[in-house]
Amino acid sequence: MLIQKACLLIHHCGKSVYVANLIKQIFLTTRWLPLPPGEAFCDKSPKMKHSYRTCSLLLALWVLCPALAAGQQLEGLGSQQAFSFHGNFSANLIGYNANGIVARGDPFSLMLSANATASFYGISMPFSFRFSNKRADYSQPFNQFGLRPTYKWAKAHIGYSSVNFSNYTMGGHKFLGGGLELNPGKFRFGLVYGRFKKATTAFEQAIDTTSTLTRKGFATKIGIGSEKTFFDLIMLKIKDDSTTVLQPSGQYTPAEENLVTGFNTRIQLSENFSFESEMALSVYTTDVSAVPIENFDSLENRKIYKEAERFMAVNQSTDLLTAIRSSVNYTQKNFNTRLEYRRVDPGYRSMGTYYLNNDIENITIAPGLSLMNRKLNLRGSIGLQRDNLQNTKKATSLRTISSLNASYNPSHIFGIDLNYSNYASNQRAGRVPLIDSLKLFQTTHNLSIMPRLMFSGMKYNHMFMLMVGRMELRDNNVFTSQFTENQALLANFNYNFSLLQHGLSFLIGANYNELKNALVSSEAIGFTFGASKSFLEGKLMLGWNNSYIQTDQDLGKGRVINSSVNSTYQVARNHALRFNLYYINSSNPDGITTQKFNETKGDMTYVFTF
Repeated sequence: MLIQKACLLIHHCGKSVYVANLIKQIFLTTRWLPLPPGEAFCDKSPKMKHSYRTCSLLLALWVLCPALAAGQQLEGLGSQQAFSFHGNFSANLIGYNANGIVARGDPFSLMLSANATASFYGISMPFSFRFSNKRADYSQPFNQFGLRPTYKWAKAHIGYSSVNFSNYTMGGHKFLGGGLELNPGKFRFGLVYGRFKKATTAFEQAIDTTSTLTRKGFATKIGIGSEKTFFDLIMLKIKDDSTTVLQPSGQYTPAEENLVTGFNTRIQLSENFSFESEMALSVYTTDVSAVPIENFDSLENRKIYKEAERFMAVNQSTDLLTAIRSSVNYTQKNFNTRLEYRRVDPGYRSMGTYYLNNDIENITIAPGLSLMNRKLNLRGSIGLQRDNLQNTKKATSLRTISSLNASYNPSHIFGIDLNYSNYASNQRAGRVPLIDSLKLFQTTHNLSIMPRLMFSGMKYNHMFMLMVGRMELRDNNVFTSQFTENQALLANFNYNFSLLQHGLSFLIGANYNELKNALVSSEAIGFTFGASKSFLEGKLMLGWNNSYIQTDQDLGKGRVINSSVNSTYQVARNHALRFNLYYINSSNPDGITTQKFNETKGDMTYVFTF
């Protein structure tokens, strides 16, 4: 039956009977495609064997069907360019000089670099090369090569790829292997198999390196529905090689195994209401060689453990963890809101994701409103959050998180944005009494206002922008507030004036920063000025930028002056010359850095694009 369906799939792709018969002969000759070594589940479950062999056959069909595997977007294959090669080459001469500090560069250096990308029917293969008087580097990201050919409702994954079935199961982890996603009509199917982690060996000279084992497995999804309304069942089974390694240093690396099942759904209840939910149950064994469980009847979820043992190693290092997220959404023309609940058990993890926040439970409501013909847009959210769900920590943290964003744009001339956020943290006793002097009870406020004003015409442009922001951390614990409280203020103003017909523009700006806490009190005020002008019908561009910053700290006053000159000349269509000159003069109070120094750096670059 499977062979007949495979042949029908080939015919549907428009291929000949010869190709279908060829696939059939390959399948009958090999009987079953070989399974990867070290896959314990294949030995335990005939169903797993059949699922893997089915996936292997379908992948073979996809690879051997040239009309389907030739490019990324197969429906428009004929309109795509067969081959292209483009990139750039540059040669850069750099001069450097410093007084008052140790030189941070060579007096003279040369750098050659090239970047190129070859494309074949939409498949890109980038390369890069860099050479300097210190070393030469060659980069070829094409080592991680992946194809995702699509045709109507079908997509294949070949080589390096990633899929996202749900956030708590197969959630975007990269793998090396193959897979299929099929969505004919209301049917939804996905199956991937591959290597999720490559074995590595720790270096004795580097204390921050660890040994890892090769990690392989599969993830599958089957469901029904459309993009707006669907229900998917998901299963993931990934494990390390059953053999463990013993490094010369004596480090023991246990093999881990993970089985995750769950569902992901979205239901469009009406034109305005929708419901979303995803839930996952993860059975995670941190050491397949650990002491086995002698009596399952003593476990709280013994039925689940017994069922999981049919597919994986279950022992005293095995954890059973859950994660859930559900939301109700309401949307109309000028108003929308979302009510969301999320709960993730402490230590929850899945080998199909990279990182998940765990030991967390929160509920959030996030409304949005548009007024005055969408000239005024309001967005906000407020949420309650807690941790220590299993009461294993010394203290439980309670958090209130809120935010408000407002944007008012009455015309194309004027607009203003306002953003405010509040993050409050408190603690209560967990499994032990809470000491008042160590209790965390803090509130962080962030407020920013950004008005803007712009006048534009055929001959000129004026643009004024102001940004003012304030951050404050308040500590309500009288025992720690004198050490933790801090305040910061930031203000920045810029004015840009452009004469369009002359290719001339000016920039004037001012900024102010203030920081106060238990360790330091400082403020800085600065000014910026810049100008740019184009010549020779835009072929030559000159720019000049300057900044001055005056600092006032507990240790004394200081200043920093920056100035730069930039120029670009387009010699021909594919040839350009660039020249840049930078100057820094710094004078800082004693005890922070060198009292006074200056640096000069210049570089000249030739660029050829092809």
